[in-house]
Amino acid sequence: MKGKSLATIIICIISVMILAGCGTATESNSADKPEAVEEDAEIAEDSEKEAEDSDDEDDQKAHEKKSKKKASKKAEEIEEPVALTKSECEDEIEKLMNTEPITPENAELLLEMANCVPSAWIDEPGVIFSEMDNEYKERLRMEFFDLIFYGGPELSEATAKNFDPSSGVPLEDVEEICRELYGEDDFTSGEYEDVKDGCLFPTFGAGDAIHVIEHMQIFEDGDYCLLSGPMICISDYEGDRFEGYGDILFVKNPDSRYGVTLLYGRCRDEVIGISSVETSSTLPASKDKSYAAENLIDNDYTTVWVEGASGDGIGETITIHLDKEQTVFGVQIVSGYTASYKQYNDNGVPTAFSADFGGGAIAEGSLEDYYISEDYSVEDLAACNRSRIELDKPATTDTITITITGAKSGAKYDDTCASEVWVY
Repeated sequence: MKGKSLATIIICIISVMILAGCGTATESNSADKPEAVEEDAEIAEDSEKEAEDSDDEDDQKAHEKKSKKKASKKAEEIEEPVALTKSECEDEIEKLMNTEPITPENAELLLEMANCVPSAWIDEPGVIFSEMDNEYKERLRMEFFDLIFYGGPELSEATAKNFDPSSGVPLEDVEEICRELYGEDDFTSGEYEDVKDGCLFPTFGAGDAIHVIEHMQIFEDGDYCLLSGPMICISDYEGDRFEGYGDILFVKNPDSRYGVTLLYGRCRDEVIGISSVETSSTLPASKDKSYAAENLIDNDYTTVWVEGASGDGIGETITIHLDKEQTVFGVQIVSGYTASYKQYNDNGVPTAFSADFGGGAIAEGSLEDYYISEDYSVEDLAACNRSRIELDKPATTDTITITITGAKSGAKYDDTCASEVWVY
């Protein structure tokens, strides 16, 4: 009995020791557990953050995709103007000219922009401005900056740059302006211009003949604007010359600071048709040479009308009948017997005129006093004796009466002569 109790006691002591060891291990594990939980929490947090980042990226991509879709849809709604070919530009011009002229809010800006154009393309019957040779583009740029610096208030304000011609225009500004002005996409500077230190210095010619389009009418539709009017060459050395009609087509462009971009220009070598002409008097034919009124409309500077009244011809009239009633701006007359210097010098020359276009529309004109050389050709004599009799506003008529209000006698005769007349 005593032996059994001793064994039992020993077994109990061992059991207690084992249980105590297990307790220590358990306490030790319990002490380590907060750190493990922290680690697990951090891992979970990182995983959650990665998931959130992934979701953000997905949301960002989805947002970008949605924005692009919206932009694409918006771009589809706003139709960009399509580049036209020359023949398509011609078709658009004809279509616009069959509409009524208007005066839009930006009329003055359009007129100033159009004034930059004629000298740039007068050598060609029709041209897309962005496709011109750089030489012609340079002319257009110079005309533009000339107007900006010295007389284009609407252009200056729209350009929104205070350029100083003495300091030049930074090339980056020139490039941007030219792109908006006439669609320049291949700007090359310095070939025909003065460029230094990254700036363009406009150079302006003096004394050269200039071309202008006068009495411009404006036509427009949803996409395009057209400016059209008689084209005049103005020279310091000879009389103004009517050269047909200029048509300038703009495409409306909200991305341009000007609201439009120059697209196409053409010159129509046309005159208004004259069906007949009559005069108040005519010098009888001499030696098979006729001085009839019809000589005024035969496009020949060597044939002339000579008035047949006594005196120097003041008060004599030329009445022009058009082939139909239509809008006219003025008439041009070539004074004198321009077949040769001798004939010109020997005969009288009308120097002042009044033209009655009907309906109370009356205009005055006079001959400039240019130097005449005995070496001058027929064309030179005609060029120095051109006079324009032009209305302030166009008139609708089929009959025009020109009255001679001033004249100078020739070295041998006081018979007053004129060789040609046009209506425009």
